[in-house]
Amino acid sequence: MRTGHKISLIYSGITIGLLLVAGLVFYFFSSNYIRNLYFHYMEEKEHAVAEEKFSKDELDPVKYRNVVIRRKNSIPTSRELFVRVDDRQRSRQALEAYLTDEQIQRLYANQTVNFEHGEEVGTAFVYYDNTGTFAVIVLSRNPYGTDIAHTLRWALLLLVLVSAAVLWLISRLYAMRMLDRIDRDYQTEKMFVNNASHEINNPLTAIQGECEVALLADRTVPEYKDALQRISHEADRVVTIMRELLSFSHVRNGEAMADCEPVPMSPLIETVANGRCKVECHGDFTIEGDINLLRIAFQNLVGNAVKYSNGKPVTVTVANHRVVIRDQGIGIPETELPHIFEPFYRAHNTQGVRGHGVGLALAKAILERHGARISVKSQQGKGTTVCVSF
Repeated sequence: MRTGHKISLIYSGITIGLLLVAGLVFYFFSSNYIRNLYFHYMEEKEHAVAEEKFSKDELDPVKYRNVVIRRKNSIPTSRELFVRVDDRQRSRQALEAYLTDEQIQRLYANQTVNFEHGEEVGTAFVYYDNTGTFAVIVLSRNPYGTDIAHTLRWALLLLVLVSAAVLWLISRLYAMRMLDRIDRDYQTEKMFVNNASHEINNPLTAIQGECEVALLADRTVPEYKDALQRISHEADRVVTIMRELLSFSHVRNGEAMADCEPVPMSPLIETVANGRCKVECHGDFTIEGDINLLRIAFQNLVGNAVKYSNGKPVTVTVANHRVVIRDQGIGIPETELPHIFEPFYRAHNTQGVRGHGVGLALAKAILERHGARISVKSQQGKGTTVCVSF
């Protein structure tokens, strides 16, 4: 079974189980509530029945008529019984047809007794009249409670079935989206590790080769110096790559930005440009951030523009809380624009220029940590425009 099916089944099963338990609890309490409410109405009915039968000679016509109306307006009953209980031994035989011994004892103790008798429910109490003492018993088939309970059972069953279907669909979609995201992250991390290994392996291989050649035979001092310079250059490449990777990791994990301070943008861009490109300031602005990280980000962006400009002018404009970097260089193929901020990604038309493919990813991570948005427009062979908005 595929992982997505397993996750959706587990999620649906747990949720449906909880829903079923909640439904059963609701059904139990609602059934008890309906039962108790019905018995309450039954007790009102039996008091009205007793008063109508035994209090006619004790009440004035108006009150008696109210008793009759109250009895008629109460819930319908199937049977109404009156058992004389002056002689408890003789009355017990009649009562045992409906009540248990314990219920009879409670009735004799002047308690109202609610009971079930086959398909009927009933209630009984002792009524004291000037003609004697009577057990008044009222029985009903409780059609309302039965109908409501029946409706509740079907409603809960329908709710569980519909919920199961909906939850299955939701959990299925959620599981597939989650797995797709995990797979994308895994593939990204896998590509990141492979590219990092490749970028680091190249200079290490060059260093190893130079050392092996140097150890094979004696060389002149100038030849050793040349070899050491090449080894030093490749070692610098490794150090640069590792430094950029560490910076990228720290920024992406939110571990940078330790020292935030007001950073005026125009002086920062002037420092980064360092005469390599033209800087136009049409209104300076200040942001709160880590000046060292911001310097790294703009050094990478401006450095890229200069590197791929083929010697043509590069312009950096500071205005309206934006920094815009324009070059007239080789440009970026349209199909490759969505990937330029991926670590170690390099467009196919940049392979002849030395680079590692980490600079843009690092710059984007730093700028986004400072709340900025970075967008790129480019046309192959005509140049690239990078806009950073704060």
